[in-house]
Amino acid sequence: MERAGHRGEVGKVTAAETRFGDVLPDERQDVIIVGAGIGGLTAAALLAREGLRVSVLEAIHYPGGCASSFSKHGASFDVGATTFSGVDGAQPLAQLFDRIGTFDGLLPADPPMGIAMDGALLIRHRDRERWIEEAERFFAIPQRSFWERVSQFSDAAYRMLQKLPYLPPQTAGELIRSFPALNRGVMRALPGLLRSVDSHLRAHKLAEARFRQFIDAQLLITSQGHAHEIPFLAGALGLSYPDYPVYSVKGGMITYARFLEERIRTFGGRVSYLQPVSRLRQRGEEWEVETRGGASLRTRRVITGIPVYNLPAVTEGAVREHFTGILRRLQRRNVRPWGALTVYAMIEDNLSHALPLNLQVLLRDPLAHTGSRTLFCSFSHPADSTRAPAGMRTLTISTHLPLARAPQREHREEYRRWKEDAITEIWDALRREVADFASVRVVRAQGGTPATFHRYTGRAEGTVGGIPLQQSVFPFLYPRSATPFDGLYSIGDTFFPGQGIPGVTLGARSVSQRILDGS
Repeated sequence: MERAGHRGEVGKVTAAETRFGDVLPDERQDVIIVGAGIGGLTAAALLAREGLRVSVLEAIHYPGGCASSFSKHGASFDVGATTFSGVDGAQPLAQLFDRIGTFDGLLPADPPMGIAMDGALLIRHRDRERWIEEAERFFAIPQRSFWERVSQFSDAAYRMLQKLPYLPPQTAGELIRSFPALNRGVMRALPGLLRSVDSHLRAHKLAEARFRQFIDAQLLITSQGHAHEIPFLAGALGLSYPDYPVYSVKGGMITYARFLEERIRTFGGRVSYLQPVSRLRQRGEEWEVETRGGASLRTRRVITGIPVYNLPAVTEGAVREHFTGILRRLQRRNVRPWGALTVYAMIEDNLSHALPLNLQVLLRDPLAHTGSRTLFCSFSHPADSTRAPAGMRTLTISTHLPLARAPQREHREEYRRWKEDAITEIWDALRREVADFASVRVVRAQGGTPATFHRYTGRAEGTVGGIPLQQSVFPFLYPRSATPFDGLYSIGDTFFPGQGIPGVTLGARSVSQRILDGS
């Protein structure tokens, strides 16, 4: 494998450089990465650090993809993801920072989360003993054995993932190289891990309806499904999410994306903006990457961060059939992606100290416009003066939305009226369910729908959250990052291991290792 030497310190990325992007590279690249989402940027940083010539092509004029930020009226709002985690001990970002340098823009969210339910507030403490005591008090049922099982598995899984070079191993050679990293306890427990979270709840005699509603709500935001759908293998990692440090990113999620971009440039890689890719085409042992502007680049290796739902539109022949087949398989198994309705608000900083930075609100009745029974709220950190004007905070509220329920943007009046009414319903529900919201003064607010997400991210139908981690496909039938085509890899939240910054980081690390090892 031909490698280029490091080209020295490039320095910080300027606003102008980011806004207008770089020209496309003249020299041949070892790897071309399509998409400057967190997965693509992570893979680029890891490969560039090892001396490979790497170029990232991004369709729009800023980095981060679904985990980015936008500015309006002097405030910065996170587009999708609002919480940052995965930096503790054996977790994926701790390992990443050991290799590329530490990101210092994190502000702790302590406690990690609160849950508003039936007029009361449940605090999801990071301290495990304190959390178990709080949960047993709140629901008035014993739960210790269940939460201890969740924590034991999550700790063991992260220790194994830290050492596992490929995720998952896909060839005999990869399996042999991965064997020393396999945790014997995790492997022995695999049959039970493949059973649903619901079956584990029943085994621990946890049938209380309110507790089940809480578990379903937590799984929905971490695994995109409910207890009867999600295998314990995925569900336990989602339920243990607040067991580990959770942060807010100073300046918004885009700050982390820009950190990764700066690392890429420092290691000699390139990031080119306003370069939407229109076609990926196999040419013998090479790949041709065509941009909408008419440029054509050739390389032996392509990593695409394009969602699987978009890939048939930019591929052809056997490659298109491969990705189309994945979509048919998901459809046959009734695995459908979600959309979201999101409210971005600037509010006066007069919040009750009882409200944590991240609050999940469980509603007594489903919302009429979305059918959802949960809202997830994230406030900007009080110590982050960069997110809003003095005396203000930002608030992002999101709720799951089946794609079929949202009217199309083309029907302008119907779309506008639905959006306004849906946002009003969300505010009414928050003020009804959470007493502290009655005093929140909203200065400005705007909404985002699947149509908005499609317009700004290009994701087919405006999908969010990747592919639900349902038993019918996860883990064995979930789309893999290593394709059947030599030199073509796929990463991001629609490829194994799925959604979230830790998940896409693991996927990027695995693909990078395959390329470095020549797999």
